[in-house]
Amino acid sequence: MFKKLIAGVVVLACISAFTGCVSSPTPDNMARNTMQTAPADLQLACASAATAKFGADHANALPVSSSAVEGGKYQIIIEAKGQRSTCLIDTTGTVLSLEKIST
Repeated sequence: MFKKLIAGVVVLACISAFTGCVSSPTPDNMARNTMQTAPADLQLACASAATAKFGADHANALPVSSSAVEGGKYQIIIEAKGQRSTCLIDTTGTVLSLEKIST
């Protein structure tokens, strides 16, 4: 009787140990990676266009976010001199629009 009780406790302990195991999601399935960001060269092209259009220097115009939009284009938010602008660029590096964001 005692041996059966010990065996039952061991089985329950093993079952509870295995049910507590949860696999971590792969990096491509994590929530923060669900959106496709613009390649670095396109972000820099938008930052350069912003410096030319709005008169900031290159060190102060920084891309702060980007995302893919329809048609193989990217929307990139640039911050320069405390002002944000939105840049729409295609995959070839052609800036399609560049407008200040009103705050």
